[in-house]
Amino acid sequence: MVRRQIWLILSLVISLTAITAIITYSLEPRYSASALVFVDTSTQSILEPDAAMQNGSTDNARVESEVAILRSNGVLVDVVNSQNLVADDEFGVKVGLLDRLLQMIRLKKVEPPDPSEAVAGVLNNFREAIAVSRDGPTYLISVTVTSKNREKAARLANALTETYIRRQVDSKVAATVASRDTLQKQVDNARSTIAASARNVDDFILSNINDLREQGSSSVGTLYDQLTRIQQERREGLSQVETIDETLKRNDLAALVQNLESQAAQELARQRETLAAELSSASPDTTAAFDLREELQRLDAAIAEEGRRALSSLRSDVRNFEQQESSVSTELINAVLASDLPDETLSAIYGLRQTAEGARREFDDLSARLQRLDTLAALQMADSRVVSEALAPRNPSYPKKQLILPLAAIMALALGVGLAFVREHFVGGFTNEDQVSTVLRLPLASITPRETDEPARKEDGGQSLSDIVIRSPLSMFAESVRRIRVAIDRHLYKTHGIPGEGSGGTVIMVSSALPNEGKSTIALSLARTYALSGKRTLIIDCDLRKPSLHRHLGLEPSTGFVEFLRGSDTAATLPKLTVTDVPTGLTVLLAGRRGNFATDELFMGSEMAKMIAVARRNFDYVVLDTPPVEPVVDGLYLARYADVIAFVVKWAVTPQTSAKRAVAALQESAPDGTPIIAVLNQQERAKLFGYYSYSDYYVE
Repeated sequence: MVRRQIWLILSLVISLTAITAIITYSLEPRYSASALVFVDTSTQSILEPDAAMQNGSTDNARVESEVAILRSNGVLVDVVNSQNLVADDEFGVKVGLLDRLLQMIRLKKVEPPDPSEAVAGVLNNFREAIAVSRDGPTYLISVTVTSKNREKAARLANALTETYIRRQVDSKVAATVASRDTLQKQVDNARSTIAASARNVDDFILSNINDLREQGSSSVGTLYDQLTRIQQERREGLSQVETIDETLKRNDLAALVQNLESQAAQELARQRETLAAELSSASPDTTAAFDLREELQRLDAAIAEEGRRALSSLRSDVRNFEQQESSVSTELINAVLASDLPDETLSAIYGLRQTAEGARREFDDLSARLQRLDTLAALQMADSRVVSEALAPRNPSYPKKQLILPLAAIMALALGVGLAFVREHFVGGFTNEDQVSTVLRLPLASITPRETDEPARKEDGGQSLSDIVIRSPLSMFAESVRRIRVAIDRHLYKTHGIPGEGSGGTVIMVSSALPNEGKSTIALSLARTYALSGKRTLIIDCDLRKPSLHRHLGLEPSTGFVEFLRGSDTAATLPKLTVTDVPTGLTVLLAGRRGNFATDELFMGSEMAKMIAVARRNFDYVVLDTPPVEPVVDGLYLARYADVIAFVVKWAVTPQTSAKRAVAALQESAPDGTPIIAVLNQQERAKLFGYYSYSDYYVE
C-alpha cells in the first residue's frame, strides 16, 4: 500500500512539513523567564524566633492563597505602574489595524483611550503574559513572564516577585500600625486616668490638709509643704525649658542670653556685640571682614551650644523634680495612712491610692505593648522570599522549533498513511475480494495479475496482453481468465441451463465503470479462451467512440459495423463484416470511429437487435466489448441484450463510488435476473494470495 500510495504520502509529508516550517519560522519568538518564590507557612515573630509554630492543616490553603495573591489585580497594577507598561510597545494600548484603516479613509476618528480603560487593557495584556503556579506539593511558587524581549521577561518576572514581597511586608506593617494606633488610644486613656487619679489624691489631701495636720502627725504638714515647693520648682523648670527650647528653634540669640541669665552667655554676647561693631566698620571684601564673620559665626555657635547645655541641665532638673515629687507624694500618702485618722478618711485615701496604682500598672503594661508594636512595625519581614531570581533566557520558549517540526513531520506521515489507507480501502479502489463483495455486493469471478512484460510481447510480435492466453496457456494470467469463464458458465447454468444449448448462443457483456481499466483486454482474452476450447465465439467491439480491438489484434479498423447500424449498407451481412483471429479461430467484429453522431442511437435501433439475433443463431458465445458506464450511456442500452455481465474493476484504482454507481445503472438496465460478476483486474503479483506457494503450477 505504501508503495502504491507513496506519492500521496510524500506529498502530504513534504507539503505539511514545509507549511509548518514556514509558519513556525515566521512567528515572532517569545521568551519566558521564571522566578521561584518560597512561602514560609510557619507563624513566627522576629522578637520571639523560638516561638515558631507549624500550621500543617492550613499549609496547602496558605500556599494556594499566595498563588492567588500573586495573580491579583493589585499586584499586577503595581507592576504596570512601576514598570510604565502603559507606554510599553508590547503591553501598552495600541490602535487596532481595523481602526487605523477606518481612520485612514476618514470613516472613524480614533480617540485616545480613557486612562482607566488604558490601564485595564494593559492589565489584560500583562495577565496573559504571566503564569503563576505551585511547584507540585511543595511550598515553592513559580512565576513566569513571557515577552518578546528576553531582558524584559526577566525584568518583569523579578518586578512581579519584588512587588509581591513588598506588598506582603506593607500589609503586615499596616496591620501592626493599625493595632498600634488602637493601643495608642488606650495608652492615652490610661495616662489621663493616672493624671486624674493623682489629681484626686492631691485634691483630697489639699481639701483636707488642715484636718490631716490636726489629726495626723507633724510630718504630714512638713511633707505637704515640701511637695508644694517641689511642684512649684518643677513648673518653673518646665516653663524655662519651653522658653529656651522656643528661642533655640527661632535662633533668637539675644532672647536666649536673656533667658539663660548665665555669666558665660553674657560674656559671649558682649564679645559678639564687639565683633559685630568691628564688622560693620570693616570693608566687606577684606580678609579682616572675612575673619570677623568667621569669628562671629563661632560665637553664635558657642552661644547656641551654651543654650543647649542649659536646656539639657534644666530638663535633668525637671526630671529630678518629677522623681522628688513622686517620692514625696508617696511619703505623704504613707504618712497620712500611718496617722491616727478616722476610718472614713483612711478608706477614702486608700481607695484613691489604689485607683492611681492600678491606673499606673495598666499604663505601664500598655506602654510596653505599644513599644513592642512600634518595634514590630519597624522590623516586619515577609513570609515569602525569592529563592531564585529570573534570568534572561537564552532560547525562546515559543515557538519550539525543535519540537514542532518533528511533530509536524510525524503527524503528516501519520495523516498520509491514514489517507492512503482510506484511499486504498474505501475511496481509491478495491484491493481484495472482501471489498468487492462488501461494497458492490457482487460475486468475484477472478483476480487477474498485473503483467509487465510489454517489451517481451513486442519482441514476439504480440499486440495485446491477451496474447498470453495463446503464448502461455499455463500462466497465471491465462488461468485467471479461465476462472472468469468458469464463473460465467456457472451462473449461466443456474439461470439458463447448459450454456450454448437450447435457445441459442449466450451474450456476455464485458463492462467497466471508467476507461483504462483493462476491460478490452479481459473481453478479448475471455473470447479467445472460449474459441480455444472449441466454442463458436464472436466478439463485437461495441465501443464506437474509442474502438480498441483492432489495436489488440494488429488489424485495421473498419467502419462497416457503424454503416450497418446506421442502415447505410443494406447489403452487409455478418460474414462480410467480421474477420477471423487466425491463432484461435475467434470471429471478430471490428469497429471504426466515423462522424460526430450520437453512438447510443445506433444501439437503440432495430439493426442492433437484428445483429444480436443473428449472432445468437450462429455462435455459441457472443462477447460484447462495451464502453465504460460512467462516461457514456452506450453500455446501458447494450445491457438489455446481455445474458451475463462481467464487470471489470482495476485493482486499487477504480473509485468505489464510481463502481457502485455503474453497477447500479447496469442492474437497472439489464433484464431482471441477469447475473453480474466482478473481475478484479491488474492486481500486483506480490499481493496475490498463495502466488508463491502455488507458483510451480504456472508456466509463464
